[in-house]
Amino acid sequence: AEIPRHNQPRERAMDGQPRVRVAPSDAARRRRGCVGMLLVFGGLALSSSVLAGRGSSVRLGVSSSLRPTRRMAAAAGATADPTSKPVAVLGANGRTGRLCVEELVKRGQPVKALTRTGKFDHVDSPLVSVEKADVTDPQQLRDHLDGCQAAIFAAAYSRNTGNDPSEIDNQGLANTAMVSKELGLSRVVCVSSGAVTRPYSPVGLLLNTVGKGVLFQKRRGENRMREVLKDSGCDYVIIRPGGLRDTPALGPTKTELNQGDTVVGSIPRQDVAAAAVAAAIAPKDLVSRTTFEMYSLDPENEVEPNRLLPWYALPSGYESSGLTWEEAFETLKPDERLSPRGFY
Repeated sequence: AEIPRHNQPRERAMDGQPRVRVAPSDAARRRRGCVGMLLVFGGLALSSSVLAGRGSSVRLGVSSSLRPTRRMAAAAGATADPTSKPVAVLGANGRTGRLCVEELVKRGQPVKALTRTGKFDHVDSPLVSVEKADVTDPQQLRDHLDGCQAAIFAAAYSRNTGNDPSEIDNQGLANTAMVSKELGLSRVVCVSSGAVTRPYSPVGLLLNTVGKGVLFQKRRGENRMREVLKDSGCDYVIIRPGGLRDTPALGPTKTELNQGDTVVGSIPRQDVAAAAVAAAIAPKDLVSRTTFEMYSLDPENEVEPNRLLPWYALPSGYESSGLTWEEAFETLKPDERLSPRGFY
């Protein structure tokens, strides 16, 4: 496995002005300790579909180098062709799913909003077609993923639906990967959750307790998708967001991506949706067969990132951010370079 690069305080070019990371004050260090206690006793938020969708107010402040390139500028400035193949959003009625639909429409991208009920009234646009597709039914997926270029899997277990996490987050994701491979889709983007590999962290214990083992099922689903898509023309991107907040987007310049599932934070849903859409339509030489975490940065608060478990390195050495989502993806490592097994 690749050894993380040494991570010194780095300059960030923000709006053309270099910014240097400043060491936190004593007050900030005290706040960081308070945040750690909140994580233990409040289980500050990862997959909000389990915890009724209310994310944490934890905010993180770590800087990352931004390296604009001509390729990133071109990718960021591209406008979708309205006659191109649609991107499917599974779980489009969920709070993250509907934001994915909105983001695709903003980019001028045709989209199939796929829901269990066949009903969707959150976005009114001629670019949106609404169809019924249950992720537990492979034949429905075949019928409605046909003709799509990529799929965003935003479906997730919810206590309100009566489903079990194994049906949605595990088997449903495996079904989506299998059908996407059969139909020749380019990519599956899975919106998963931070801490899926850390079930004995405070947050992992909380979510698996109240969510019927949901993180165990999410990880199994991730691994099954990797196996299904291995050596195929359909690749994947797995996004593991921190606690989901229903607050305005902060954008890529105030968001950090990470790898290794060692850092906890929180993130606006809108930023997760924007990153998922960017990943769905990004070229394969930019991001492919990659898993990453994401959490927000807050320049007005010096609270530093929090380890999921106290013995993890901080910083991890895999931090990445950028002026655009595409630029942030540029330094991410594919799974095969993070683990001898090709995933973690």
